[in-house]
Amino acid sequence: MQIIIKSSKKLMLFLINVLVLTISFSIPKSNKIVIVGGWFGKRFADNSKHFYLYLNANLNDLGFDKVVWITRSKEIRDELMKQGYQVYSTWSLPSIWYHLRAKYHLIDQAPTDINAFFSVRSKRVNLWHGFPLKKIGSYMGNYKSTRKTAIQNMVGKWTVRGCWSDHFILATSDFSAEILGKAFGVDERKVIISGYPRNYEPICDKPIKYVPQHEKSSYENIEEYIKDGYKIIGYFPTFRDKRETLIFGTESMDEINQFLDYCESVKIKFVGKFHFAGKNDKFGDIENHKAFINLPSEADVYTFLDQIDILMTDYSSIYFDFLLWNRPILFFPYDLEYYRDEDRGLIFDYEEFTPGPKAHSIEELQTFFSQNIDVINEKYEAEYRQKADLLKTKIFGDYNNMGIEHLINQIRNIGLEEEK
Repeated sequence: MQIIIKSSKKLMLFLINVLVLTISFSIPKSNKIVIVGGWFGKRFADNSKHFYLYLNANLNDLGFDKVVWITRSKEIRDELMKQGYQVYSTWSLPSIWYHLRAKYHLIDQAPTDINAFFSVRSKRVNLWHGFPLKKIGSYMGNYKSTRKTAIQNMVGKWTVRGCWSDHFILATSDFSAEILGKAFGVDERKVIISGYPRNYEPICDKPIKYVPQHEKSSYENIEEYIKDGYKIIGYFPTFRDKRETLIFGTESMDEINQFLDYCESVKIKFVGKFHFAGKNDKFGDIENHKAFINLPSEADVYTFLDQIDILMTDYSSIYFDFLLWNRPILFFPYDLEYYRDEDRGLIFDYEEFTPGPKAHSIEELQTFFSQNIDVINEKYEAEYRQKADLLKTKIFGDYNNMGIEHLINQIRNIGLEEEK
């Protein structure tokens, strides 16, 4: 029965793809129109957001007429419309029209970022969402490689919504391309190399800053704290697959409150994004502490990186991107052996790929933050700058020359290659 259901779904998708293909031949594709979506159509964030903003600001210079954002959220649609951006709901008629007209379809999570049914005959590009430290794809051991024969790829392409099994993926360097290729069985011919749009801000001469309405109060509050002399620590831990993530590495709210009391006394505030369950969550009281700023659940943490003096994490890949800000990174792997050997696990040797000081307990955190921030900066530059710069180049390649112009040229080149 399962085989029949699965085969029926594939047949249905094949027929839909053929129908869309037939219709699309009567609607000429335009290489001057781009559609973009992200986070399953529910958020305006990450690489897709920043690609959209930079392309929109440079449409004429880059030779485009329109870039259109596609969303499943009425709130996002209304807010972007008020700002003068071109945005449409996924199933609206203008959305379907521009899907059929646009030569380039870009996502950063999954085909459902846009209306994937109408991606047939378009150049499909996944901007992806980060270089991994923790295991993903085939590195996890229980992942089946997607590498197939040419015939299997051809058949598979037409039985996937909008032919999205055949797409290009963005990697930030040859090394990054190798890791993603192995993780997901991606053909190297389907990888384009350029910078992540969310990382343009620290390297661009004229960065574009857009703070959505639901992030404004947090961003403005942090700006006020900075003016008052506070130092901002971005705390972004990785959530465990098999056990609870301990905030600041402890279950004791007394220890956490004492630590945060000390931080407040020396004008340090932590910024994080945690999803507390409410009154029954043992960590829920952290939200009420003066030294802790919990960002909205839908916030894009990349909005706030420019405000952060020191980034603190355990295994989150956000620290790779933060290397581009040339600021200190504190690593807090309070359960390294467990996470490496029993939980998700790591692709790389932790010590080799983490250029920064380490703390393993809340007591060690307090010792670290008892230092003046300027002293921390000086020590980081002296002890870790060379290692950080080498890792930065390894992961991001020639990042200073990989802005929006470079990415657009790479995307256009793949179109030309396919048309030869």
